[in-house]
Amino acid sequence: MASGDFRGSIVSSLPRVNSPRDILTGYGVPVLALILFWLYCNKFLGMSISYLSTMARDIPCKTGVGCILGAQMNTSHYAMESLALIVGGVILICFLLVQNEMTTLIRGLRRRDPNVLSECSSSIFAILCFVLSYILVTSVLELTPGAQIPFFFFGGAIVAGILLLQDNLNEILSWNYIRSFRPRENLGAVVSVGSIVGFAVLTLNISMVPFISQDIPFFFSVVILITVIYWFWRLSQEGVKPAIQAKRTAALAYLAFLPFIMYLLLRVLYLQHDPDPVMQNRWEVKFDFMEKVNTFKINPWPMEVVANSDERWLFLKAAIINSARVTMLSIVLCTILGTIVGVTRLSTNKLASTMATVYVEIFRNLPLAVLLFLISTQYGIQAPLFIEERFLFGGAVFYSNQGIWFVTVASYQRLLMGLVALALLRAGLRHMDRIEPRVIVTPSTLMEHLRRPFSTSGWRYEALVSDIFLICALVIFIDYLVPFVSTHGGGTEAALAMALLVYALSITSKVDDDGINSLQIDDSESGLRKRFKIWVSALAIATGIAVSKGLSWPEYLKDWDGDGVIDAKGSWDIAEGTGFEITPFFLAMMLGLTLFTASTVAEIVRGSIQALPRGQVEAAISVGLNPFQRLRLVILPQALRSMVPLMNNQFMNVWKNSSLAVIVAYSDIFYVVLVMMNNVGKLIPLFILLLITYQAGSLAISAVMNWYNTRVTSVKI
Repeated sequence: MASGDFRGSIVSSLPRVNSPRDILTGYGVPVLALILFWLYCNKFLGMSISYLSTMARDIPCKTGVGCILGAQMNTSHYAMESLALIVGGVILICFLLVQNEMTTLIRGLRRRDPNVLSECSSSIFAILCFVLSYILVTSVLELTPGAQIPFFFFGGAIVAGILLLQDNLNEILSWNYIRSFRPRENLGAVVSVGSIVGFAVLTLNISMVPFISQDIPFFFSVVILITVIYWFWRLSQEGVKPAIQAKRTAALAYLAFLPFIMYLLLRVLYLQHDPDPVMQNRWEVKFDFMEKVNTFKINPWPMEVVANSDERWLFLKAAIINSARVTMLSIVLCTILGTIVGVTRLSTNKLASTMATVYVEIFRNLPLAVLLFLISTQYGIQAPLFIEERFLFGGAVFYSNQGIWFVTVASYQRLLMGLVALALLRAGLRHMDRIEPRVIVTPSTLMEHLRRPFSTSGWRYEALVSDIFLICALVIFIDYLVPFVSTHGGGTEAALAMALLVYALSITSKVDDDGINSLQIDDSESGLRKRFKIWVSALAIATGIAVSKGLSWPEYLKDWDGDGVIDAKGSWDIAEGTGFEITPFFLAMMLGLTLFTASTVAEIVRGSIQALPRGQVEAAISVGLNPFQRLRLVILPQALRSMVPLMNNQFMNVWKNSSLAVIVAYSDIFYVVLVMMNNVGKLIPLFILLLITYQAGSLAISAVMNWYNTRVTSVKI
């Protein structure tokens, strides 16, 4: 660009001034932004360089007086190998993320593409520079901690940002470009090469440039400020390809956030070796304290843990199970309740729609913490005392302010057998209704054979065998899941069983995708009547299997020692192993999450139904469907496509909102971790465990919902 053109573009980019307001918005705001950015860079770079200098300072004990000879006197010290690996690794990762060539490089190496090295030469150059720098600073060079080490790391990070903004490394590293290189015509290459050479020279001779070595934060702040201003102006003026514009914008963001990124990284490293023993104890990322016994009680189910006996890992496991079970049950209940309320809001019955609207407006606008507090306090006040002997349904349910007990099956194995019988019946009916697909896809690759291992049995039996395999995998998973959630072990077996279940689900999904499960159901009156009789008979048989060992009724005991004399009222209780108990804490948490989330789910359902074209409802009316049939067969299946992504967010909110269980004294993850933090003071390790747990739960919910979304969504963008 000629000097006249450059000067003209600068002048044309200046804002026009027609009033004092234009002066303020056109010049005052940008100047204020520059001042704030300067202060931000100078502040964070100053603190970061101070941390780095402190951690890089090697002070061994040389006299042996008051210390062990050769011991490290600097408690904040990090070996140069660690600093180079961590700090340099973060800079390299940022460079590779902005450059965005790793996917292309890996694919090219797998395909043995000879051109991939030239296409991804920038990323390869960055990796080689990282390796070379690591070798130099750890084995060859002895850099001073006061100036050279900070200049090396921060200067390298800034040079990486400049190279990303120039975006010409691929050209510079090509042999043809080197042979035809002309400095006057390739100013960008001069800047890139000059920044690398200047960085290397200044790093080795920083002490000879006192105005830089005495105030490194000031120098780097100036460099970042000038670079950001120039490239911000240039990106707003030039019209390049969108891909280049996006890459340079990402590089500019990296350079602008670099002071904060380095501060955050070095601050965490410094706190790991903080001279203050209290802070070091809080920030030390070690989990050996989790192997020691826990000292406080919680109310878990079904796995029991004992205070002053079991280690903290088991308490954390019990807390995760507590959070998971209240989350899953609340998700099911809020989906059912929200769907009913959402449909009711669209009812022509004014009373029903008004009541549904009132419910939504009350619970949607009520903070969840307040709702949980109200439920827990009111249940404790309104529920009868345990000694008042309140039974319902002939003793099937006993309720009090200490919990609710209700009748259950005596053998859960028999209940599982009944459910398996129903699942096998469904697989058999699907097999009878299956018709030959239009196109039969034969697996050819190894991956396709893994996803359809039963393809050799033919289209008629492949889906049947896949369904039976899925049922068997589900039974195995439940069989190994029960010991995992009720005992102190079983983690490996449960993980393997879950992997088998996921594989079985992938087989069924692949069979569906290839059209093997094409069904033709007899929906005539006689066919529906026949199917109804089959299912009623099957349900009766399954119920008989489930209750074949009888029922477990809540047994209210007043005479614990069996001497025929009623014991004191404070010792009355429900006999252990009889009935099924719901504690007040679990009940309050479940009701709060269900009522709160159902109000939002209702709005999702209502909005999705209203978004459907009116013609769908009119078509359903024209074929003679009653309102319930229209809702079940036409409206909800189509509305489900738009509901699932929104439901995904709400289900993840249920999982995250369960952290408010501390309000009702329910022993969830956050409650247990919070008490552990107060007991042992290990803030960061416990926070990491908490973060990983909630992230894993959210990702699991999202994965399930995304998989389900692919099953119900026919239109893919």
